[in-house]
Amino acid sequence: MGIDLSDKNGARLIATAQAKGISVDAYVERLMNERDEVADIVEQAASRVTALSPEETCAKIERGFLQSERGEAVDGETFSAGLLADLDDPEHKRRTG
Repeated sequence: MGIDLSDKNGARLIATAQAKGISVDAYVERLMNERDEVADIVEQAASRVTALSPEETCAKIERGFLQSERGEAVDGETFSAGLLADLDDPEHKRRTG
């Protein structure tokens, strides 16, 4: 089976696969599997949360802006760790459904 790729993308695939010591086919399969895993994680996360209304979204943005103005900002890694911990917490799961 042939696949149309630009010379640039083909070269990148070959170079990356060679650097990892695997075939291009194995590298593409790895990329597709990783993409599927990420899609599953996103789908699971989306099913755990309730969508915010536009008003709620604006209120959260405003609150975050005011917190940053007061120097109460949290770096991304700390925020992400806390968010993941909340999502994994059984008590949080009970509260949200």
